[in-house]
Amino acid sequence: MAHRAKYLILSFIILCWILPAKSITGQSDTISEKPKRPKVGLVMSGGGAKGWAYIGLLKVMQEVGLEVDYIAGSSAGSIVGAMYALGYDPDTMLKIIREVNWDDLLTDKVGRQYINYEEKEFGDTYIMAFPIRNKKLGLKASMYEGQEINLMLNRVYSAGYNVQDFSKLPTPFLCIGTDLLSGEAVILDKGYLPMAIRASMSIPAYFSPTFYDGKYLIDGGVVNNYPVKPVKDMGVDYIIGADVQQQKTLDELNSMTSILDHIIGFYRGEANKIALDLTDMYIHFNMSYGMMDFTSYDSIIAIGERVARQHYDELKNLADSLNAIEYKPMNSYHAKPLDSVYIHQVIFKGNNRVEGSYFKNTFGEFENSWMKFDDLEDKIRLAYGSRFFTYLFYELRIENGNTNLVLNIKEADIGYLSVGAHFDTDYSVSLLLNGAFRNVIGKSSKIFTDLVVGPNPRFRGLYIKDNGAKPGYGGKIEIYSFSFNTYQDPSNISAVTERWNFTNFKASLFAQKILRNRHWFRIGGYYEYFRFKSQLENIADSTSDYNSYANFYFSFNSDTRDRSFLATKGILSELRLVYVTPLSNNWVQEIFEHSFVFWLKYDQSVPLSRKLSIKPGFFLGGSFQKNYPYSSDNASSNLKLPPAQHWFYMGGQSPVNYVGGFQPFTGVNFVQRYGIYQAIFRLKLQYNFYQKLYATIMADVGATEWYLEDIFKKENWVAGYGIKLSYDSFIGPVEVSMMGSNIYKDVSFFINLGYWF
Repeated sequence: MAHRAKYLILSFIILCWILPAKSITGQSDTISEKPKRPKVGLVMSGGGAKGWAYIGLLKVMQEVGLEVDYIAGSSAGSIVGAMYALGYDPDTMLKIIREVNWDDLLTDKVGRQYINYEEKEFGDTYIMAFPIRNKKLGLKASMYEGQEINLMLNRVYSAGYNVQDFSKLPTPFLCIGTDLLSGEAVILDKGYLPMAIRASMSIPAYFSPTFYDGKYLIDGGVVNNYPVKPVKDMGVDYIIGADVQQQKTLDELNSMTSILDHIIGFYRGEANKIALDLTDMYIHFNMSYGMMDFTSYDSIIAIGERVARQHYDELKNLADSLNAIEYKPMNSYHAKPLDSVYIHQVIFKGNNRVEGSYFKNTFGEFENSWMKFDDLEDKIRLAYGSRFFTYLFYELRIENGNTNLVLNIKEADIGYLSVGAHFDTDYSVSLLLNGAFRNVIGKSSKIFTDLVVGPNPRFRGLYIKDNGAKPGYGGKIEIYSFSFNTYQDPSNISAVTERWNFTNFKASLFAQKILRNRHWFRIGGYYEYFRFKSQLENIADSTSDYNSYANFYFSFNSDTRDRSFLATKGILSELRLVYVTPLSNNWVQEIFEHSFVFWLKYDQSVPLSRKLSIKPGFFLGGSFQKNYPYSSDNASSNLKLPPAQHWFYMGGQSPVNYVGGFQPFTGVNFVQRYGIYQAIFRLKLQYNFYQKLYATIMADVGATEWYLEDIFKKENWVAGYGIKLSYDSFIGPVEVSMMGSNIYKDVSFFINLGYWF
């Protein structure tokens, strides 16, 4: 009976439009005017991820042949509504949604391969960061700027980039924003479509406000989450209302976003009441999913289709009645994102501290040429990975019949202070204080500092002049002091011979070339003021002196890993060539020789499945100096070595060490073996067996010797094996390793807590 009553009401509404108007002409006959088809509007409320349900509704609407004359939405409703207004088929929408990594998109996470090399070196170590504004520490105004959202919206709505009046879209469209200053609802029906959608979905405190048409706008759902009245005011006669709003229980208020959305809902109650009174066909989607469950799109769309099919007869009757008055064929729903567009000019707006040449070097190639969206997104991510910018949004703007690429830039805060903490059984406990400062000493410049406080202190300072795609230059200061045990018998780690201490003051200058933020070349020189304390042989007193060294080096580094720890794919490698020159005129000249030192380090992670990765790697290093013999058979008592800080050391599990020649080795204690030649081969199998828990099987073979001939002797090779359990925590990896080797048969353990630095 309820369904029958609905049909009667619907038929009555349509009948009002069918009744012919009569014209009296003074003759006996009358002429009937052709009845006018009513205008039908589709309005979709906001509701975050729950808005995916509208795709299921659109699928059913197409099935019954129901074409609407106007579409409106707020927040999530604007996302789906604008796609449909542009001519996207529901199946195409689903395909696009499935291709997006929603976790990364909603958290502004740019692939690590896009992050500048120096940012990876200094930026993968801290737990919390605080921006510096006006010489004071502050907090971010919002959790995320929406950098990746901007790229996604530009790509999805690229088919309508040249439509400035949304009533000229294949189906007229509007969405709603909220003026941040006045709190008033703002109708967005003109301008640049992707940014209109961005404004309508700017959840307060989660996403930053959007500057649009001279106003700062936030989520339209703050004051009008179900914008029926603006559509009615456009002259639409019949409203189909799709609504995913629902009252929340206390149990459902279990996240920041759900609580925030609930609080915002206090202010839109009156607008919802007016909208419901004006709605002719109301379709409500009730579900247990939350507003941030964007990855549950398949289930949410299925719910949307199921609910829509409960209204199938109403939708079909409406479509048939409308077509009985005046047949209106369905629009062509074949829209898809553009592949490329011809750009006349590239315009930069908002850069004050970053030089214009930086943008010219990076984006200048797009002027007066066809620009592929893939190439543009790649370059924007690379520029964003420099961390010079809070955001780098772009628009395609039509001016004088030409399409210009406009980059709207917000430069990053001048600096950040960050903190981190770490413990491992090699370096003990450490506290990290990190500072990053940009554009302080000249435009397009960076300064990084970090101070490690603990038993093994260290300070690093790095200055970079970043010229974008062109070579840059910089300088680095490093000071460290740490101690470690040495063993008279490397196979007996219980017999500690003594304890060494390395203290080094280093200063370097270099030129560098960065390739796509994944690889860099660096060439330069550095000065060392180094001391090692030791009771080794008969030089205990003299080695307490500091001595000077001049070094010249070339390095080529690559870091394409998806993560700095527990990586599942990518490469970390380094080729380094150093010429070492002792400068002090004392015992150093008698013991140490001018040396040519090199090493090649390579580690790769190869995904075998979504949870399983294999990790091969190797390290090869050597030192060459005048008259140094190939074999111990030719050794003499006055043999000279390279300086001790340029030897190679084997053992421990620390992947990040103060000295480049220190290499981890499974089942061997920290610095258990050392020499001037080293070869290590590694193989690991990493499995993500439950949520953030990982198990890694490890196997290493290698040798560290004083003579090159000994590296090739089988009896000198060490084999280590073990298993590591890791938890991916917010402070970094928490790990316990259990290991053994052929030189130490008992089980040894290694513990790590926190990011490596």
